[in-house]
Amino acid sequence: MSSDRRSNPPQSPPSGVLARLKKFNTKFLLVTGVSVVIGALLNMLVARAGLLRLSDRSSHEIEAGLSTATKEYLTNHIEDKVKYTDYQLGHADKDLDMLAAIVQNMIDHGDELEPVLQQAAALPMLRDKLVYNGKANWYQNKDDEPVVVTAWGYLGDNGALKPTVQAAIDRTALLDLIMPIMAKHGASKLQIYYVGSHEYPFARMAPYVDLGTHLDHLAPPEHNQSNWYDFFYPGLHASWQKWLEDPEGLKKRTSQITMIPPYVDVAGGGLVMTTFHPLWSKDRKAFAGAIGFDIALAQILDSIRDVRLAETGFAFLAQSDGNVLAVNEAGAETLGLKGSADRGKDAGLAMLQRFFKDSTEPAIKNLKLPQDGAVDYREIVLGDKPHIIVLERLRPLSTLTGDGIVTDHWTLGFVVPKAELYQSLDRAQDAIEQTRTSLVTSQGFITLGSLVIVMLGVYLVSRKMTGALVALSEGASRMRLGDYGVRVAVMSDDEIGQLSVAFNEMAAEIQAHTQNLEELVKARTKELEEANKEIMSLNAQLAQENLRLGAELNVARQLQLMVLPPAQELKEIKDLDIAGYMSPADEVGGDYYDVLRGNGVVKIGIGDVTGHGLESGVLMLMVQTAVRTLLASNETDPQRFLSIVNKVIYQNIQRISSDKNLTLSLMDYSDGVLRLTGQHEEVIIVRTDGTLERVDTTGLGLPVGMDEDISDFLSNIEIKLAVGDVVILFTDGVTEAERTDTKQYGVERLCEVVLRNHDKTSQEIKDAVIDDVMAHIGNNKIYDDITVLVIKRL
Repeated sequence: MSSDRRSNPPQSPPSGVLARLKKFNTKFLLVTGVSVVIGALLNMLVARAGLLRLSDRSSHEIEAGLSTATKEYLTNHIEDKVKYTDYQLGHADKDLDMLAAIVQNMIDHGDELEPVLQQAAALPMLRDKLVYNGKANWYQNKDDEPVVVTAWGYLGDNGALKPTVQAAIDRTALLDLIMPIMAKHGASKLQIYYVGSHEYPFARMAPYVDLGTHLDHLAPPEHNQSNWYDFFYPGLHASWQKWLEDPEGLKKRTSQITMIPPYVDVAGGGLVMTTFHPLWSKDRKAFAGAIGFDIALAQILDSIRDVRLAETGFAFLAQSDGNVLAVNEAGAETLGLKGSADRGKDAGLAMLQRFFKDSTEPAIKNLKLPQDGAVDYREIVLGDKPHIIVLERLRPLSTLTGDGIVTDHWTLGFVVPKAELYQSLDRAQDAIEQTRTSLVTSQGFITLGSLVIVMLGVYLVSRKMTGALVALSEGASRMRLGDYGVRVAVMSDDEIGQLSVAFNEMAAEIQAHTQNLEELVKARTKELEEANKEIMSLNAQLAQENLRLGAELNVARQLQLMVLPPAQELKEIKDLDIAGYMSPADEVGGDYYDVLRGNGVVKIGIGDVTGHGLESGVLMLMVQTAVRTLLASNETDPQRFLSIVNKVIYQNIQRISSDKNLTLSLMDYSDGVLRLTGQHEEVIIVRTDGTLERVDTTGLGLPVGMDEDISDFLSNIEIKLAVGDVVILFTDGVTEAERTDTKQYGVERLCEVVLRNHDKTSQEIKDAVIDDVMAHIGNNKIYDDITVLVIKRL
């Protein structure tokens, strides 16, 4: 003992800071403090992340709501603006339709009204006093009349109008009462005019303007040397003539109003749109003239230019070819448009030329206008800034173009910088960020204060806890030195107190176990030896049982294979070349096939018991025995034969309390005829000429063993076999064989293999099928019994 103490002298207890660090109280305070600090930091981080997610989600929700509201606002706004613009254009169309209807009615009743029209033309207030302008070569009345009437030099002869022209003018004199009123009331119109037929294209216009001088200024002197229609509106008369070629189509037209593309008025009317309504002869076979309106588009276009969206958003109006009719200056600059609406007073009928395709902005240059009546809402980039553009088509307009009269659609568009629409979102995000920063700062101060309070509480609790723990530590030290009689005082009912109680109980148990340890070891050793002997005995019994079961399964497998028809027996059957194959998935399979002779027929059977294994194999042997027994008893009726087999199998299944059943088809062959009874897989027949037939057996019976009497469900069919015809019987283990990717072999592939080999022997056909099935399975597991029976008539 003295030498041990010298070799291992007791270590002196640590002192100073190191000693304090090794005390439980100090460690507890350090661990608790660090944990609280880490927890507080994690709490702050989680809270900050939560606030960040909350702000992001709030921003997302606000943005989604703002986007929805903005889209709804712009969509509703443009729809209202489109309706207003359509109304403005349609208002003048209604006036034009009404005036055209009045004049058309005068034409249709011309014969009845002729006396009235002649008298009206002679009245002083309606008489048209045309004066010939020899220098300009046109005829026109003076401005003391309410309506100007102008006729061109080619309508007269030596300073006098042709009589036919004068008669046509007289027949329209009554319009002097109507046209000024129409010009003054209704929709806003610059001019209303009536133009005669293509043969006599004189003009009657209200209110009065010096039309001849205006047109001389517009196109001197060419206009007075060509037909008025052909010079000013080439293609218009020809297009109307095409309408006459289709009377039914003309009747179906909802509107005959034809629009001339907007142009700059030489008289200072701004952008003007001319609309015409053709007039027809009474029999609707000839063109009789036209009623026209010059409509100032200023009000419509100004209303579009005045649209204000957000701060700098604007509207525009464009034709279907991309020519922009209306947009304010800032909008034109934003869209990168070239050209101008002001072409000068000397420019004649100057068409506005300001196309999207000429824009300096790629998004506008390639802008696709709507092709239907739906509102088109999308985002584009203009000047490197995202913009929202909203487009909607106006009602269709019949417009004169170089290709004739076509249907044109004007499009109204809204363009708004996206940043202006989302200013409220930016302000909300700033407010959320400020609030989040304030919350994080406040949480930091609260966390620091909480940390101080928690540490103070931990210190006080630790002092109380460590007193009991020190006592436990001293008791454990005494127990380590062999003093198993040590006990500690229990000073509380909490976990420390429970630990003290457990320590005392443990010390008592150790003391008792120490005193009785040898007796306990001997008893436990004896128990382990007895348990080991029992395990060895059980292992020996299990090995013997495995050997017995293996032998029984082997016997069952041998019995199953022994009852299959041998090759020699199959060769003895006249007229038929038969080859069979059966491979069970387990030691014992559930597939059945047999070929027997008796009663002057060859009895062929094939079946498949549900599942596989010993029970299925036994049921297969029962079927084979029943079939052979019935054949030996001279039962010749196929349906009764199968019905008796089913009854025997059903009763056996009930006796052994099995839930198995099987599909079973029995065939009687005699003199080239195969009579088939019972339900199983399809029967594949390949004729000598390569024709393939598939016989469905579903309607020939029910599964055997499901019901005691299935006679009412049994039927049979006859299949005539010629020399060289091949019959293939199989179980679902062939068609449902799976390769590694779970794809099944399938009936179609089986048919293909048989077709390729049908001119070979039954053995060769069978080998080809089995080889192809095994190649399909490859390294995959075989899950079901595989059976194939090939029959070929010789």
